[in-house]
Amino acid sequence: MLRGFLSGIFWGSIIAVVVLAVASLLAPLPATVIPQTSAVEGTAGAEGSASSGTLAGVSRVDEVVEDPMEREVAAPSDGEKPPLTDTASAPKPVVIAPEGLMVAPAKPETGGAVNVESESPILPNPQVGTPTVPAPEEEPSISTNPPQPQVPEAGDGEAFPTPVETGIPELKRQVSSGAGIEEGIKLEVPEDMTPTAEAGAPSAVDESTSQLKSTGKLIEAYPQYKSDRLPTVVGENPTEPIEAVSPRPVIANAEQTENIDDKPVLSIVLLDEGDSILDINALASFPYPLSIAISTLDAQAKEKAVHYRSKGIEVLAMIDIPNVINGSDVEVAMDAHLLVMPEAVGVIEGLGDGLQSSKIVSDQVTAILAASGHGLVMFPNGLNTAQKLAAKEGVPSATVFRDFDGKGQSEVVIRRFLDQAAFKAGQTDGVVMFGRLSDETVAALLLWGLQDRAGTVALSPVSAALQTIN
Repeated sequence: MLRGFLSGIFWGSIIAVVVLAVASLLAPLPATVIPQTSAVEGTAGAEGSASSGTLAGVSRVDEVVEDPMEREVAAPSDGEKPPLTDTASAPKPVVIAPEGLMVAPAKPETGGAVNVESESPILPNPQVGTPTVPAPEEEPSISTNPPQPQVPEAGDGEAFPTPVETGIPELKRQVSSGAGIEEGIKLEVPEDMTPTAEAGAPSAVDESTSQLKSTGKLIEAYPQYKSDRLPTVVGENPTEPIEAVSPRPVIANAEQTENIDDKPVLSIVLLDEGDSILDINALASFPYPLSIAISTLDAQAKEKAVHYRSKGIEVLAMIDIPNVINGSDVEVAMDAHLLVMPEAVGVIEGLGDGLQSSKIVSDQVTAILAASGHGLVMFPNGLNTAQKLAAKEGVPSATVFRDFDGKGQSEVVIRRFLDQAAFKAGQTDGVVMFGRLSDETVAALLLWGLQDRAGTVALSPVSAALQTIN
């Protein structure tokens, strides 16, 4: 449509211009214009140019030319001479003969061969003398009868006299001569001169006269030094089985779980802040296992830990240690925190000071947990150096992948975070997620457990993730 419109404007403009031009040519002159009917006198220059350009009614073809038009050549003046024109050739050059004539060399008589005045034969190389055959080496002197050590002389008053050597010289003589091997050699066994106990003497040391006293059973004498970490022999009979070493808390307090399909492990830890109204029986019947973190500063920490463990739920002791204490104070504080919750499978750092306030604190905590056998869960901090050092020291440890409800996230956001955790678990050995024990979080966990993404991981307690990651 636009193309047709522009085309119409173009052709209409052209037609209008043509019509106006034709009308301008055909239209009479206006009354104000007077046509010129008489010639105007021109100037002298104009008349000359006009007359020179006209033929005055006579054609040049009919005009008779009296003399042909020839160009006049100026005659030379008296003082000027015409230019010289020499047509003679240049003189022929004179050839000068060379001073000395070249003489051809004489033809050799021998046809170009080199003439040798005297012969100089090549002398032969001086020959090297024939190597002499080395003289045979003397055979090494090997003694087939090495000297025997000297028998020390028996002194008077020795408790254990040296037995007299019997038959040894004769054996040496026969071995060196080669005789007596087929017949066999019989040696006289020296009489045992070792002093023996007299008949009727007591077999044991008399305790009444001896200064060696029996210590009895060390465990009964020093019960405070009895350790459960080392094996001890049960009973006086050494054939009885040895008591097994008590397992570490990360194994003893853990719940049994199976990962038949060998899927990536995903563990979810929920913090019991004390204001939850959830029924613990509902958590026990959850579709997949959960782990609970309880602060050791909670007034009911011990009761809660015992209650959760009775329902088959693993617990973690949440501990905060400030940076103002030294290494010995860290050890005392950790012992006090661990005594509050002996049912804990491991330790998780708190949301306040945590366990990474300084290297002294983190190193001391690592050493204590390596000795006690607890696991360790830490929050992300830089390059997670403290957690890596703890794993290097043999502590089952892990770093929380994400705190999925710390800022009041909705259920949709929580499920999206759990999907990311399931994807991350497929790339690593295991993932630990952290949240709060609230109605919204539990509802989001329940809905997420019904989705397909939850089937790609093995939802396990936190102890399984600690053992898998390390």
